[in-house]
Amino acid sequence: MAGRNLWRKIGIISLLLTGVVCFWGCGKKNVTDSYEQVLSNNIQNGETAENIEEHVQDDKETFPLEKDIENNKDNAEYLEQAADEQKIVMRPKVKGIFVTGPMAGTSNMEKLIGLVEETELNAIVMDLKNDEGRITYDMQIPIVQEVGADIRYIQDMEALIKECKEKNIYLIARIVAFKDPFLVKAKPEWCVHNKDGSIFQDKDGLAWLNPYEPQVWDYLLKIAEEALRIGFDEVQFDYIRFSTDSGMKNADFGTSGEEKNREEIIEDFVKYAAQRVHEAGGAISADVYGMVIDSRVDQEIVGQNYVEMSRYLDYISPMVYPSHYGPYNYDIPVPDAEPYRLVLTALQASKKALAGVLEKTVSGNKGIEYSTEEIAALMPMEGIQAQVRPWLQDFTATWVKGHINYEAEEIRAQIQAVYDAGYEEWILWNASNRYTEDGLLKEN
Repeated sequence: MAGRNLWRKIGIISLLLTGVVCFWGCGKKNVTDSYEQVLSNNIQNGETAENIEEHVQDDKETFPLEKDIENNKDNAEYLEQAADEQKIVMRPKVKGIFVTGPMAGTSNMEKLIGLVEETELNAIVMDLKNDEGRITYDMQIPIVQEVGADIRYIQDMEALIKECKEKNIYLIARIVAFKDPFLVKAKPEWCVHNKDGSIFQDKDGLAWLNPYEPQVWDYLLKIAEEALRIGFDEVQFDYIRFSTDSGMKNADFGTSGEEKNREEIIEDFVKYAAQRVHEAGGAISADVYGMVIDSRVDQEIVGQNYVEMSRYLDYISPMVYPSHYGPYNYDIPVPDAEPYRLVLTALQASKKALAGVLEKTVSGNKGIEYSTEEIAALMPMEGIQAQVRPWLQDFTATWVKGHINYEAEEIRAQIQAVYDAGYEEWILWNASNRYTEDGLLKEN
Protein backbone atom coordinates (compact mmCIF):
# COMPACT_ATOMS: atom_id res chain seq x y z
CA MET A 1 0.00 0.00 0.00
CA ALA A 2 2.86 2.36 0.78
CA GLY A 3 4.33 1.71 -2.65
CA ARG A 4 0.99 2.45 -4.31
CA ASN A 5 0.59 5.70 -2.39
CA LEU A 6 4.11 6.72 -3.41
CA TRP A 7 3.32 6.09 -7.06
CA ARG A 8 0.09 8.07 -6.74
CA LYS A 9 1.94 10.94 -5.08
CA ILE A 10 4.68 10.97 -7.70
CA GLY A 11 2.09 10.85 -10.46
CA ILE A 12 0.00 13.72 -9.10
CA ILE A 13 3.07 15.89 -8.41
CA SER A 14 4.26 15.15 -11.94
CA LEU A 15 0.90 16.27 -13.31
CA LEU A 16 1.00 19.42 -11.19
CA LEU A 17 4.46 20.29 -12.47
CA THR A 18 3.36 19.56 -16.01
CA GLY A 19 0.49 22.00 -15.55
CA VAL A 20 2.98 24.64 -14.37
CA VAL A 21 4.93 24.60 -17.59
CA CYS A 22 1.57 24.65 -19.41
CA PHE A 23 2.47 21.79 -21.69
CA TRP A 24 -1.09 20.50 -21.52
CA GLY A 25 -2.63 23.92 -21.29
CA CYS A 26 -0.91 25.61 -24.22
CA GLY A 27 -2.35 24.05 -27.31
CA LYS A 28 -1.17 20.43 -26.94
CA LYS A 29 -2.11 19.66 -23.34
CA ASN A 30 -5.15 20.95 -21.49
CA VAL A 31 -5.17 21.70 -17.76
CA THR A 32 -8.32 20.83 -15.81
CA ASP A 33 -11.07 23.31 -15.11
CA SER A 34 -10.26 26.46 -13.19
CA TYR A 35 -12.23 27.40 -10.05
CA GLU A 36 -14.51 29.66 -12.05
CA GLN A 37 -15.18 26.88 -14.56
CA VAL A 38 -16.09 24.51 -11.76
CA LEU A 39 -18.65 26.99 -10.47
CA SER A 40 -20.06 27.31 -13.97
CA ASN A 41 -20.32 23.54 -14.26
CA ASN A 42 -22.09 23.39 -10.90
CA ILE A 43 -24.66 25.86 -12.14
CA GLN A 44 -25.19 23.85 -15.32
CA ASN A 45 -25.59 20.70 -13.27
CA GLY A 46 -28.49 22.18 -11.33
CA GLU A 47 -26.90 23.89 -8.34
CA THR A 48 -28.83 26.97 -7.27
CA ALA A 49 -27.09 30.28 -6.91
CA GLU A 50 -27.83 30.22 -3.18
CA ASN A 51 -26.27 26.79 -2.71
CA ILE A 52 -23.19 27.75 -4.66
CA GLU A 53 -22.80 30.98 -2.71
CA GLU A 54 -22.83 29.01 0.55
CA HIS A 55 -19.85 27.00 -0.58
CA VAL A 56 -17.87 29.70 -2.39
CA GLN A 57 -15.58 30.53 0.51
CA ASP A 58 -14.93 26.90 1.35
CA ASP A 59 -14.25 26.11 -2.29
CA LYS A 60 -11.83 28.99 -2.63
CA GLU A 61 -9.89 27.73 0.34
CA THR A 62 -9.62 24.14 -0.92
CA PHE A 63 -9.53 24.43 -4.70
CA PRO A 64 -6.03 25.35 -5.92
CA LEU A 65 -6.17 27.77 -8.81
CA GLU A 66 -3.65 27.33 -11.59
CA LYS A 67 -1.99 30.55 -10.46
CA ASP A 68 -1.48 28.99 -7.02
CA ILE A 69 0.40 26.13 -8.62
CA GLU A 70 2.43 28.56 -10.70
CA ASN A 71 3.29 30.59 -7.60
CA ASN A 72 4.42 27.44 -5.80
CA LYS A 73 6.10 25.57 -8.62
CA ASP A 74 9.41 25.58 -6.74
CA ASN A 75 7.82 24.74 -3.40
CA ALA A 76 8.17 20.97 -3.08
CA GLU A 77 6.36 20.94 0.26
CA TYR A 78 3.32 22.68 -1.22
CA LEU A 79 3.20 20.34 -4.20
CA GLU A 80 3.51 17.30 -1.96
CA GLN A 81 0.69 18.54 0.25
CA ALA A 82 -1.49 19.19 -2.79
CA ALA A 83 -0.79 15.68 -3.99
CA ASP A 84 -1.55 14.15 -0.59
CA GLU A 85 -4.86 15.98 -0.31
CA GLN A 86 -5.68 15.36 -3.98
CA LYS A 87 -6.91 18.90 -4.33
CA ILE A 88 -6.64 18.81 -8.07
CA VAL A 89 -6.59 16.25 -10.85
CA MET A 90 -5.16 17.45 -14.12
CA ARG A 91 -5.78 15.39 -17.23
CA PRO A 92 -5.34 16.27 -20.88
CA LYS A 93 -8.06 16.61 -23.44
CA VAL A 94 -7.07 13.36 -25.08
CA LYS A 95 -6.12 13.14 -28.74
CA GLY A 96 -4.85 9.62 -28.97
CA ILE A 97 -3.96 6.54 -30.98
CA PHE A 98 -4.25 2.82 -30.27
CA VAL A 99 -1.16 0.60 -30.05
CA THR A 100 -1.13 -3.21 -29.86
CA GLY A 101 1.14 -5.19 -27.56
CA PRO A 102 3.25 -6.64 -30.37
CA MET A 103 3.78 -3.17 -31.84
CA ALA A 104 4.64 -1.67 -28.45
CA GLY A 105 7.29 -4.35 -28.00
CA THR A 106 9.20 -3.50 -31.19
CA SER A 107 11.40 -0.64 -32.38
CA ASN A 108 8.40 0.66 -34.33
CA MET A 109 7.06 1.95 -31.03
CA GLU A 110 9.64 4.72 -31.24
CA LYS A 111 8.06 5.89 -34.49
CA LEU A 112 4.65 6.06 -32.86
CA ILE A 113 6.03 7.94 -29.88
CA GLY A 114 7.65 10.32 -32.36
CA LEU A 115 4.29 10.77 -34.09
CA VAL A 116 2.74 11.81 -30.80
CA GLU A 117 5.57 14.23 -30.11
CA GLU A 118 5.46 15.84 -33.53
CA THR A 119 1.68 16.25 -33.91
CA GLU A 120 -1.38 17.32 -31.97
CA LEU A 121 -1.54 13.85 -30.42
CA ASN A 122 -0.92 13.58 -26.69
CA ALA A 123 -2.04 10.09 -25.66
CA ILE A 124 -1.59 6.39 -26.37
CA VAL A 125 -4.09 3.63 -25.68
CA MET A 126 -1.94 0.52 -25.22
CA ASP A 127 -3.09 -3.08 -25.13
CA LEU A 128 -2.56 -4.50 -21.64
CA LYS A 129 -5.05 -7.38 -21.77
CA ASN A 130 -5.76 -8.04 -25.42
CA ASP A 131 -8.54 -9.60 -27.47
CA GLU A 132 -7.03 -13.04 -26.91
CA GLY A 133 -7.15 -12.61 -23.13
CA ARG A 134 -3.37 -12.34 -22.87
CA ILE A 135 -1.47 -9.85 -20.72
CA THR A 136 1.06 -8.17 -22.99
CA TYR A 137 3.98 -8.17 -20.52
CA ASP A 138 5.25 -10.14 -17.53
CA MET A 139 2.71 -8.91 -14.98
CA GLN A 140 3.83 -9.99 -11.54
CA ILE A 141 0.55 -10.47 -9.71
CA PRO A 142 -0.47 -13.89 -8.36
CA ILE A 143 -3.63 -14.48 -10.37
CA VAL A 144 -1.97 -13.67 -13.71
CA GLN A 145 0.96 -15.94 -12.85
CA GLU A 146 -1.43 -18.65 -11.69
CA VAL A 147 -3.33 -18.79 -14.99
CA GLY A 148 -0.26 -18.04 -17.14
CA ALA A 149 -1.98 -15.23 -19.01
CA ASP A 150 1.13 -13.15 -19.74
CA ILE A 151 2.69 -13.38 -23.19
CA ARG A 152 5.53 -10.82 -22.81
CA TYR A 153 5.24 -8.91 -26.06
CA ILE A 154 6.69 -5.96 -24.17
CA GLN A 155 9.95 -6.91 -22.50
CA ASP A 156 10.23 -3.92 -20.16
CA MET A 157 6.86 -2.29 -19.62
CA GLU A 158 8.02 0.00 -16.84
CA ALA A 159 10.86 1.36 -19.00
CA LEU A 160 8.39 2.03 -21.81
CA ILE A 161 6.06 3.83 -19.43
CA LYS A 162 8.97 5.89 -18.10
CA GLU A 163 9.95 6.94 -21.62
CA CYS A 164 6.39 7.99 -22.45
CA LYS A 165 6.08 9.92 -19.20
CA GLU A 166 9.31 11.77 -19.90
CA LYS A 167 7.70 12.88 -23.16
CA ASN A 168 4.47 13.89 -21.39
CA ILE A 169 2.36 11.25 -23.11
CA TYR A 170 -0.87 10.34 -21.34
CA LEU A 171 -1.11 6.55 -21.06
CA ILE A 172 -4.30 4.52 -21.16
CA ALA A 173 -4.24 0.77 -20.50
CA ARG A 174 -6.72 -1.09 -22.71
CA ILE A 175 -8.19 -4.08 -20.89
CA VAL A 176 -10.45 -6.37 -22.90
CA ALA A 177 -13.02 -7.44 -20.36
CA PHE A 178 -15.45 -10.25 -21.15
CA LYS A 179 -14.14 -11.55 -24.46
CA ASP A 180 -11.41 -13.94 -23.30
CA PRO A 181 -10.72 -17.15 -25.22
CA PHE A 182 -7.54 -17.81 -23.21
CA LEU A 183 -9.12 -18.42 -19.80
CA VAL A 184 -11.41 -21.16 -21.09
CA LYS A 185 -8.69 -23.71 -20.24
CA ALA A 186 -7.41 -22.20 -17.00
CA LYS A 187 -10.76 -21.10 -15.54
CA PRO A 188 -13.63 -22.77 -17.42
CA GLU A 189 -15.92 -22.09 -14.47
CA TRP A 190 -15.56 -18.36 -15.17
CA CYS A 191 -16.84 -18.69 -18.74
CA VAL A 192 -20.31 -18.42 -20.25
CA HIS A 193 -21.90 -21.86 -20.55
CA ASN A 194 -24.67 -23.21 -22.69
CA LYS A 195 -27.80 -24.65 -21.13
CA ASP A 196 -26.45 -28.16 -21.72
CA GLY A 197 -23.40 -27.36 -19.59
CA SER A 198 -20.90 -26.98 -22.43
CA ILE A 199 -18.75 -23.88 -22.86
CA PHE A 200 -20.35 -21.23 -25.06
CA GLN A 201 -18.32 -20.31 -28.12
CA ASP A 202 -19.17 -17.61 -30.64
CA LYS A 203 -19.15 -18.08 -34.40
CA ASP A 204 -15.36 -17.66 -34.39
CA GLY A 205 -14.98 -20.41 -31.81
CA LEU A 206 -14.07 -17.97 -29.02
CA ALA A 207 -15.14 -18.23 -25.39
CA TRP A 208 -16.40 -15.32 -23.28
CA LEU A 209 -16.17 -14.65 -19.56
CA ASN A 210 -19.43 -14.57 -17.62
CA PRO A 211 -20.25 -10.98 -16.58
CA TYR A 212 -22.34 -12.39 -13.71
CA GLU A 213 -19.30 -14.08 -12.13
CA PRO A 214 -17.78 -12.04 -9.22
CA GLN A 215 -14.38 -13.71 -9.61
CA VAL A 216 -14.20 -12.39 -13.15
CA TRP A 217 -14.76 -8.88 -11.84
CA ASP A 218 -11.98 -9.28 -9.29
CA TYR A 219 -9.60 -10.68 -11.92
CA LEU A 220 -10.14 -7.73 -14.24
CA LEU A 221 -9.78 -5.17 -11.48
CA LYS A 222 -6.57 -6.68 -10.12
CA ILE A 223 -5.11 -6.26 -13.60
CA ALA A 224 -6.41 -2.69 -13.76
CA GLU A 225 -4.96 -1.81 -10.36
CA GLU A 226 -1.57 -3.17 -11.34
CA ALA A 227 -1.65 -1.11 -14.53
CA LEU A 228 -2.18 2.02 -12.46
CA ARG A 229 0.52 1.02 -9.99
CA ILE A 230 3.19 0.80 -12.68
CA GLY A 231 2.29 4.19 -14.14
CA PHE A 232 -0.69 4.13 -16.49
CA ASP A 233 -2.93 7.16 -16.00
CA GLU A 234 -6.18 5.48 -16.95
CA VAL A 235 -7.69 2.09 -17.58
CA GLN A 236 -10.05 1.56 -20.47
CA PHE A 237 -12.31 -1.48 -20.57
CA ASP A 238 -13.18 -2.81 -24.01
CA TYR A 239 -15.66 -5.62 -24.77
CA ILE A 240 -17.47 -4.57 -21.63
CA ARG A 241 -20.53 -6.32 -23.01
CA PHE A 242 -22.13 -9.61 -23.99
CA SER A 243 -21.43 -11.44 -27.22
CA THR A 244 -23.78 -10.60 -30.09
CA ASP A 245 -23.59 -14.15 -31.44
CA SER A 246 -26.93 -15.77 -32.16
CA GLY A 247 -25.86 -18.73 -30.02
CA MET A 248 -26.30 -16.56 -26.94
CA LYS A 249 -29.97 -17.53 -26.90
CA ASN A 250 -28.80 -20.87 -25.47
CA ALA A 251 -26.52 -19.31 -22.85
CA ASP A 252 -26.94 -20.07 -19.16
CA PHE A 253 -25.58 -17.37 -16.83
CA GLY A 254 -26.59 -19.12 -13.63
CA THR A 255 -29.11 -17.99 -11.02
CA SER A 256 -27.75 -14.42 -11.08
CA GLY A 257 -28.69 -14.21 -14.73
CA GLU A 258 -32.32 -14.71 -13.75
CA GLU A 259 -32.22 -11.86 -11.24
CA LYS A 260 -30.73 -9.10 -13.39
CA ASN A 261 -30.82 -8.41 -17.10
CA ARG A 262 -27.75 -7.72 -19.23
CA GLU A 263 -27.86 -3.95 -18.91
CA GLU A 264 -28.20 -4.13 -15.14
CA ILE A 265 -25.22 -6.45 -14.62
CA ILE A 266 -22.96 -4.42 -16.92
CA GLU A 267 -24.00 -1.28 -15.05
CA ASP A 268 -23.19 -3.01 -11.76
CA PHE A 269 -19.76 -3.99 -13.08
CA VAL A 270 -19.06 -0.44 -14.24
CA LYS A 271 -20.02 0.95 -10.84
CA TYR A 272 -17.81 -1.60 -9.05
CA ALA A 273 -14.89 -1.04 -11.44
CA ALA A 274 -15.11 2.73 -11.11
CA GLN A 275 -14.89 2.48 -7.33
CA ARG A 276 -11.83 0.22 -7.45
CA VAL A 277 -10.06 2.30 -10.11
CA HIS A 278 -10.72 5.57 -8.33
CA GLU A 279 -9.45 4.14 -5.05
CA ALA A 280 -6.27 3.18 -6.91
CA GLY A 281 -5.87 6.77 -8.07
CA GLY A 282 -6.71 6.38 -11.74
CA ALA A 283 -9.39 7.31 -14.24
CA ILE A 284 -11.75 4.80 -15.84
CA SER A 285 -13.15 4.69 -19.35
CA ALA A 286 -15.04 2.16 -21.45
CA ASP A 287 -15.62 1.49 -25.13
CA VAL A 288 -19.17 0.99 -26.34
CA TYR A 289 -20.83 0.33 -29.67
CA GLY A 290 -21.80 3.54 -31.43
CA MET A 291 -25.26 2.11 -32.07
CA VAL A 292 -26.10 1.86 -28.35
CA ILE A 293 -26.23 5.64 -28.12
CA ASP A 294 -29.80 5.72 -29.33
CA SER A 295 -30.91 2.14 -30.01
CA ARG A 296 -32.75 0.34 -27.22
CA VAL A 297 -32.56 -2.93 -29.20
CA ASP A 298 -28.76 -2.81 -29.35
CA GLN A 299 -28.50 -1.76 -25.71
CA GLU A 300 -30.49 -4.79 -24.61
CA ILE A 301 -28.54 -7.22 -26.80
CA VAL A 302 -25.05 -6.21 -25.67
CA GLY A 303 -25.96 -4.91 -22.23
CA GLN A 304 -24.58 -1.41 -22.76
CA ASN A 305 -26.91 1.32 -21.51
CA TYR A 306 -25.18 4.48 -22.70
CA VAL A 307 -26.76 6.84 -20.18
CA GLU A 308 -26.49 4.59 -17.12
CA MET A 309 -22.86 3.65 -17.79
CA SER A 310 -22.06 7.36 -18.09
CA ARG A 311 -23.10 7.89 -14.47
CA TYR A 312 -20.01 6.07 -13.20
CA LEU A 313 -17.34 6.33 -15.90
CA ASP A 314 -14.92 9.22 -16.23
CA TYR A 315 -14.90 8.80 -20.01
CA ILE A 316 -17.13 6.88 -22.40
CA SER A 317 -15.88 6.09 -25.90
CA PRO A 318 -18.54 5.26 -28.49
CA MET A 319 -17.03 3.58 -31.54
CA VAL A 320 -18.53 5.78 -34.21
CA TYR A 321 -16.59 4.30 -37.10
CA PRO A 322 -18.58 5.17 -40.23
CA SER A 323 -17.81 1.72 -41.67
CA HIS A 324 -19.65 0.05 -38.78
CA TYR A 325 -23.02 1.57 -39.69
CA GLY A 326 -25.29 -0.09 -42.20
CA PRO A 327 -26.90 1.52 -45.26
CA TYR A 328 -29.28 4.37 -44.41
CA ASN A 329 -28.37 4.54 -40.73
CA TYR A 330 -29.19 8.14 -39.82
CA ASP A 331 -30.65 8.38 -43.37
CA ILE A 332 -27.15 8.20 -44.86
CA PRO A 333 -27.09 5.84 -47.89
CA VAL A 334 -23.46 4.76 -47.33
CA PRO A 335 -22.26 5.97 -43.93
CA ASP A 336 -18.67 5.00 -44.69
CA ALA A 337 -18.69 7.39 -47.64
CA GLU A 338 -19.77 10.38 -45.50
CA PRO A 339 -17.48 10.39 -42.45
CA TYR A 340 -18.24 13.95 -41.33
CA ARG A 341 -22.00 13.57 -41.51
CA LEU A 342 -22.03 10.16 -39.80
CA VAL A 343 -19.76 11.14 -36.90
CA LEU A 344 -21.54 14.46 -36.39
CA THR A 345 -25.00 12.86 -36.39
CA ALA A 346 -23.96 10.03 -34.05
CA LEU A 347 -22.36 12.44 -31.58
CA GLN A 348 -25.33 14.78 -31.76
CA ALA A 349 -27.40 11.76 -30.73
CA SER A 350 -24.97 11.31 -27.84
CA LYS A 351 -25.51 14.91 -26.76
CA LYS A 352 -29.28 14.45 -26.79
CA ALA A 353 -29.16 11.09 -25.03
CA LEU A 354 -27.01 12.36 -22.16
CA ALA A 355 -29.13 15.50 -21.90
CA GLY A 356 -32.26 13.37 -21.58
CA VAL A 357 -33.99 14.78 -24.65
CA LEU A 358 -33.50 11.93 -27.10
CA GLU A 359 -36.89 10.34 -26.48
CA LYS A 360 -38.91 13.53 -26.14
CA THR A 361 -41.35 14.14 -28.96
CA VAL A 362 -43.70 16.83 -30.12
CA SER A 363 -46.69 16.41 -32.43
CA GLY A 364 -47.01 12.82 -33.60
CA ASN A 365 -43.69 10.95 -33.67
CA LYS A 366 -41.57 13.80 -34.94
CA GLY A 367 -38.59 14.47 -32.70
CA ILE A 368 -37.72 17.90 -31.34
CA GLU A 369 -35.64 19.80 -33.86
CA TYR A 370 -32.37 21.37 -32.74
CA SER A 371 -29.77 23.32 -34.63
CA THR A 372 -26.19 22.08 -34.65
CA GLU A 373 -25.25 24.88 -32.27
CA GLU A 374 -28.11 24.05 -29.88
CA ILE A 375 -27.15 20.38 -29.81
CA ALA A 376 -23.50 21.20 -29.16
CA ALA A 377 -24.56 23.35 -26.20
CA LEU A 378 -26.74 20.70 -24.55
CA MET A 379 -25.63 19.81 -21.03
CA PRO A 380 -25.74 16.32 -19.49
CA MET A 381 -28.48 15.40 -17.06
CA GLU A 382 -27.78 15.47 -13.35
CA GLY A 383 -25.67 12.49 -12.36
CA ILE A 384 -23.92 12.06 -15.70
CA GLN A 385 -20.20 12.40 -15.10
CA ALA A 386 -18.56 10.77 -18.12
CA GLN A 387 -16.85 12.90 -20.73
CA VAL A 388 -17.47 11.64 -24.27
CA ARG A 389 -14.31 10.62 -26.12
CA PRO A 390 -15.21 8.83 -29.37
CA TRP A 391 -13.15 6.34 -31.35
CA LEU A 392 -12.62 7.47 -34.95
CA GLN A 393 -11.77 5.48 -38.06
CA ASP A 394 -8.25 5.63 -39.51
CA PHE A 395 -8.53 2.71 -41.90
CA THR A 396 -10.16 1.96 -45.24
CA ALA A 397 -13.06 -0.49 -44.95
CA THR A 398 -12.62 -2.35 -48.24
CA TRP A 399 -15.34 -4.83 -47.27
CA VAL A 400 -18.04 -2.15 -47.26
CA LYS A 401 -19.98 -1.72 -50.48
CA GLY A 402 -19.54 1.87 -51.63
CA HIS A 403 -16.61 2.52 -49.29
CA ILE A 404 -14.11 5.30 -49.84
CA ASN A 405 -10.41 5.49 -49.06
CA TYR A 406 -9.68 7.03 -45.69
CA GLU A 407 -6.86 9.50 -46.03
CA ALA A 408 -6.00 12.88 -44.49
CA GLU A 409 -9.24 14.56 -45.56
CA GLU A 410 -11.43 11.83 -44.06
CA ILE A 411 -9.49 11.87 -40.78
CA ARG A 412 -9.82 15.65 -40.44
CA ALA A 413 -13.51 15.47 -41.34
CA GLN A 414 -14.20 13.11 -38.43
CA ILE A 415 -12.16 15.19 -36.01
CA GLN A 416 -14.00 18.33 -37.07
CA ALA A 417 -17.31 16.53 -36.56
CA VAL A 418 -16.28 15.80 -32.96
CA TYR A 419 -15.65 19.49 -32.36
CA ASP A 420 -18.83 20.58 -34.14
CA ALA A 421 -20.83 18.22 -31.94
CA GLY A 422 -19.49 20.02 -28.88
CA TYR A 423 -16.90 17.47 -27.78
CA GLU A 424 -13.14 17.92 -27.44
CA GLU A 425 -11.51 14.49 -27.23
CA TRP A 426 -10.98 11.62 -29.67
CA ILE A 427 -8.91 8.51 -30.35
CA LEU A 428 -7.93 7.03 -33.71
CA TRP A 429 -8.18 3.29 -34.36
CA ASN A 430 -6.09 1.36 -36.82
CA ALA A 431 -5.61 -2.33 -35.97
CA SER A 432 -2.22 -2.33 -37.72
CA ASN A 433 -1.19 0.91 -35.99
CA ARG A 434 -0.51 2.66 -39.31
CA TYR A 435 -1.81 6.16 -38.81
CA THR A 436 -2.39 8.90 -41.37
CA GLU A 437 0.15 11.49 -40.30
CA ASP A 438 -1.04 14.02 -42.88
CA GLY A 439 -4.43 13.97 -41.19
CA LEU A 440 -2.93 15.31 -37.96
CA LEU A 441 -1.97 18.87 -37.16
CA LYS A 442 1.70 19.48 -36.54
CA GLU A 443 2.77 20.50 -33.07
CA ASN A 444 3.94 24.10 -32.95
